[in-house]
Amino acid sequence: MKTMILVLLALSGAVLFLFSAFTVAFRRGRKTAPADSRDYPFVSLLKPVKDIDDDLAANLESFYRLDYPAYEVLFGVDDLKDPCVPILRALQARHPRIRTRIVASGRPPFENPKVHKLALLEGKGRGALLWATDSNVRVAPDTLCRLVDEHLAHGAKVVFSPIRGSFSRSFASLMENMSLSFFTSGGIIASWFLGRQPIIVGKSMLVERAALETFGGFGYFKDYLAEDFLIGEAFKKSGFRVSTNCTWVTNVSQTATLKSFFKRLSRWAKLRYRLRLPVYLAEVLLNPIVIALAGWAALGRRGTTVLGLTVAAKTALEYANFLSVNPEDARRLRNHLLFPVAVLVKDLVFFAVYLTPFFSREVDWRGGRIAIGRNTVIHIPANVDNWVYEGA
Repeated sequence: MKTMILVLLALSGAVLFLFSAFTVAFRRGRKTAPADSRDYPFVSLLKPVKDIDDDLAANLESFYRLDYPAYEVLFGVDDLKDPCVPILRALQARHPRIRTRIVASGRPPFENPKVHKLALLEGKGRGALLWATDSNVRVAPDTLCRLVDEHLAHGAKVVFSPIRGSFSRSFASLMENMSLSFFTSGGIIASWFLGRQPIIVGKSMLVERAALETFGGFGYFKDYLAEDFLIGEAFKKSGFRVSTNCTWVTNVSQTATLKSFFKRLSRWAKLRYRLRLPVYLAEVLLNPIVIALAGWAALGRRGTTVLGLTVAAKTALEYANFLSVNPEDARRLRNHLLFPVAVLVKDLVFFAVYLTPFFSREVDWRGGRIAIGRNTVIHIPANVDNWVYEGA
């Protein structure tokens, strides 16, 4: 038993070291061939928006400061009474040279609301390439050029981005941003470069329209909540190239609460559980603090020492990632002081979240609850006549 615990801790540490090493190594991206002579295609930026995310105006403004020669911005909202609409109209007025449209999509009760918006915007866009990004994402001016360079240089039909979380203000937002930069992006990059597995998180994905249309457009994925992962799977199985040059985008989280952090992690856990159960079951091995806690009694007097060393090692790994990936948050002394506590609390929350898919298949989705089945297919309630959908 003691030997098994130590072996599990060593295995967990090795995998997490790879996560940290990959995020640090690829933080500045991967070089793509020079693009001096390229004729860049027109790109349609598709942005589903609902309510007002943290620092929404600044996030969206970054997409109007791209150094890309020809693009348009299409916003999809539930209706024109959404509180985000005045911000969108102000941006539209401030940047008249960039074609901008605000499209009201309505609220579908039994399909992925984000995909519903993307499918509508796809039909309104003029670009040969479609760049779908979330409203809480902020980008650097060269982001689109770099993504299109990857598409043109390697014939990639989907180009996806790692995500770094940043601009923390609350304790929970610090934990959320740490988990995005380390666990999420570390896993994505390691899976890609070690196993050639195109795990796509839909914060940012550039898609070739012609390839997408072979499936019938974004609407083909409307019945699934994990549409981003399934897009990567569908393209790869169809022989289309899926790629990344590690052009990062920034997820802005400033005011997250412990409750919202838990709900978001729980939703993602239930999606992963329904997508790849064996892989999900193995995720517990990526939480060495919980392993050390579970083995505390079995290790006897050495248990306290092992637990202390495990917490210290895990904190050091995440701290190296934090300094490399998140310079904005590293400028605040408060974040450095809170960091060790944040690592410990986050990993305990991760374990609590890890258990939720075993007891429930319902996910919170923007104020509504949706039941999901295998591959995250959306289940229509049996009492559909009396069911009220509040999500978006």
